[in-house]
Amino acid sequence: MESLEKALGKLFLIGIQGTSLNNENMKVLKSTLPGVIIFFSRNIENKYQLSKFIEDIKNFLDYEPLFCIDQEGGTVARLKKGFTVVPSAMGITATNEAENAYLSANLLAKEMLAVGIDWNLAPVVDINNNPKNSVIGIRSFSDDKNVVLKFAREYVKGLHDGGVLSCLKHFPGIGNVNTDPHLDLPQGELSKDDLLSTELFPFLNIDSPSWMPTHVYLSKIQNKKEPASLSEEILTGLAREELKYKGVLVADDFEMGGVANFYSAQEAVIKSLNAGMDIVSICHSFEKQSAAKNAVLREYKNNENFKKKINSSLERIQSLMKISADLREKNNNKISLEEIGKKEYINLAKNIFDKSITVLNMSHDKSFLPLKNVDEIYYFAKESLSYGIEDKRTQISYIIEPISKELKAKVNILETSKIIDPLVREEIIQNSKNKTILVLAENAYLHSELVDLISNMSQKSKKLILVALRNPYDVFIPKVKYGICTYGFNENIQTSLLKILKGEIKPTGNLPIKRRLENARESGNRKK
Repeated sequence: MESLEKALGKLFLIGIQGTSLNNENMKVLKSTLPGVIIFFSRNIENKYQLSKFIEDIKNFLDYEPLFCIDQEGGTVARLKKGFTVVPSAMGITATNEAENAYLSANLLAKEMLAVGIDWNLAPVVDINNNPKNSVIGIRSFSDDKNVVLKFAREYVKGLHDGGVLSCLKHFPGIGNVNTDPHLDLPQGELSKDDLLSTELFPFLNIDSPSWMPTHVYLSKIQNKKEPASLSEEILTGLAREELKYKGVLVADDFEMGGVANFYSAQEAVIKSLNAGMDIVSICHSFEKQSAAKNAVLREYKNNENFKKKINSSLERIQSLMKISADLREKNNNKISLEEIGKKEYINLAKNIFDKSITVLNMSHDKSFLPLKNVDEIYYFAKESLSYGIEDKRTQISYIIEPISKELKAKVNILETSKIIDPLVREEIIQNSKNKTILVLAENAYLHSELVDLISNMSQKSKKLILVALRNPYDVFIPKVKYGICTYGFNENIQTSLLKILKGEIKPTGNLPIKRRLENARESGNRKK
């Protein structure tokens, strides 16, 4: 008979440290006996190491937990070196072909399943209807709910056909907020009717076995100011009773600021499970994982009402594991480790990247491309403070060096925070005079000083071409006449961008957002 410690461990999704079994992570695993283990880039060296790590964990635990990962595509990708990388959700939509959502997700699923990962915490089905939203952006398929539904539905089908579980996130929708829940608690202002007709539209129309409630406070719906991930009004009242959702609710990480700034891990876990959550997530700290597990054990033994809720959650979790087993069994195209990252997959992904690059030529200058005789390249880098869902900043030399070498132009790399110095700004503006300049920017439109600087550079220059490496709103900065949207900045994007700049391929990407020029420009008055 299963022990209570093991049974209640199924309620926990945890992250561990290391790339192989060691004394530290074995202690974590033995203490928590988790139902789900999440992998981050910190755990992954290559496909062979990861596959062995997963097998070793199963053997050590003597049972098979679910193994999950955030492998959305674009900037949120843990499986990189040696694996096939696909565009971000918005990049996929820019191809204007929903089939590319299926193909991308199916590629990811095949490679995940080959190493032993059962569950992709994707896709993001948030509707990016607020340009000021820096946490979603290119992770969303579009700012149009019908487009999000069309592409996300294909993405989910691609995952399931590849043998991997999907998870719709972030319930009940954070496409419309300003604050990143990794840092603090966002506040949503939508009414119940607006929420049902917009943010929840994809959740209600896509068949997925799991949803991820996140940390957002809905001021017009919740009577108490608390994260939706801890709210009985949202998890039970809205998700279960009103929306009739039968699948598993798996929490966004409780170590994010949207929860951790207000509650201890023990408080958050007990409150969330009482409110109707099925799986709670603590992704980094062993101390917090252990304390939360002990708190759940105590509560289960001493609170009959809590016990009933947990037993219902365990039934749903068991159903999820059965769905996972069925998906794996139905998958007739399982690939070997050696097939991961094979040429056929890489070429398929490259083709999607090529189709995603979007060029906006507001001046209708036919000599704009191919790009020749560039005098200067400026890369305005996002501050390396917090990247939230993303891993720590990796070197971006793979996008700067090849471009500068190809265009034979000097590169100026400046962190956004260092550009505010008036002398530096004036020097950049004067240096732009009568030159052809290539600017690479990451959400520049969110910084009023940077918006002003780029506008001035564009006015002074002979020609300024702006490459939006993240959200496409950058290309609508006033005075910018030539814009290119890449929806990310990984190596595949760099290769496709170079092809476009050199004129080797024609740009065919379509802007996946409505042209909310004024909204995007107005957002420049907020310094992020």
